[in-house]
Amino acid sequence: MKIFKFLTILSLFCISLFGLDKDEIKQNVSIKINEALENLAKKEIDEDTKLNNLFKIFDPMFDYKQMAKISLGKRFNSLSKDEQDEFSKAFEIKLKNSYIDKIKSYSGEKIQIKDANEPQPRRYFLNGELISDGKSYEFVFKFYDAKERGWLIYDIDIIGVSIMQTYRSQFADMLESADFATLMAKLNESSQK
Repeated sequence: MKIFKFLTILSLFCISLFGLDKDEIKQNVSIKINEALENLAKKEIDEDTKLNNLFKIFDPMFDYKQMAKISLGKRFNSLSKDEQDEFSKAFEIKLKNSYIDKIKSYSGEKIQIKDANEPQPRRYFLNGELISDGKSYEFVFKFYDAKERGWLIYDIDIIGVSIMQTYRSQFADMLESADFATLMAKLNESSQK
């Protein structure tokens, strides 16, 4: 379980100031992962500084608004613009907060970027593995072409499980018996812990 959590954390923090060109993805992600692992291994910097450094390294590579939209599914489009913005911000905070403790538990795992494929136009899947205690755990960064913003991550599969589909299922279950305000209250509550 620790491996799953660590992969999820690293996945949520991945690059430069803007999205990438498709031809740059593999190389830049490899560089940024190495930079992040070096940051985590530094004993002379405090945990808060390490976390801030990781967010600076990886935030620009993620499309948190698209991730929020995927996690809520069709319901996202039925929200007002203000509600969409509110949900997107709360969802981003939840993603980040849910992984801070896991980042703090880093203990020298190795990450290798392997290969990439394009399952369809405007989609690019970058495959990698985390190696811990001699075991290998596969993950996939899923990028899409965000046009002028470059290629951005919209989902991550860890050991075959999509993070966004997991959230989507949880939110759909909750919204069957509750309204959007209740979902937001729970999302904000879990983000404040």
